[in-house]
Amino acid sequence: MYVCETINNYQKIKMKNLILSAAVFLTVSFAATASTVEPVVNEKAQRTFVTVFKDADNVTWSNSGNNYVAYFENDGIKTRATIDSKGKLLQTIRYYNESHLPATVLAAIKNDYKGKQIHGITEVTNKNGTNYRIVLKDIRYYTHINANQEGQTELVTRYTRAD
Repeated sequence: MYVCETINNYQKIKMKNLILSAAVFLTVSFAATASTVEPVVNEKAQRTFVTVFKDADNVTWSNSGNNYVAYFENDGIKTRATIDSKGKLLQTIRYYNESHLPATVLAAIKNDYKGKQIHGITEVTNKNGTNYRIVLKDIRYYTHINANQEGQTELVTRYTRAD
């Protein structure tokens, strides 16, 4: 009798493990499928995107309220573009290094922040114009600054490096 109970318990445990494994597999499969589904982008937004960003690579879309956000690369520059449902380009955000920075901005930074290296640049273009959020570094600090198209800069904050 004891052997039969042990076999029954073993079969129950085996069945529970099988059910649990199937549940985990289905959950992971569903999550992977759900995360790869892109939103339907309306025709006006698509038309604007294709017109403005003809050479875009690796394009993915998401929704942000009534707007569409495209993530892509254009000439090797990571870019995010926000377009409304009427097809109006609202904003672009580009991430790049100093080789793509306008000369006036680069000259101002090199003059105002001597001895600091440009670590990263985020360019934001919207109805307010084009502005740059720049991270500089030296031996001791990371320095965050803002700059505009004319090359005017302002210190935002400075952090002691811990790397």
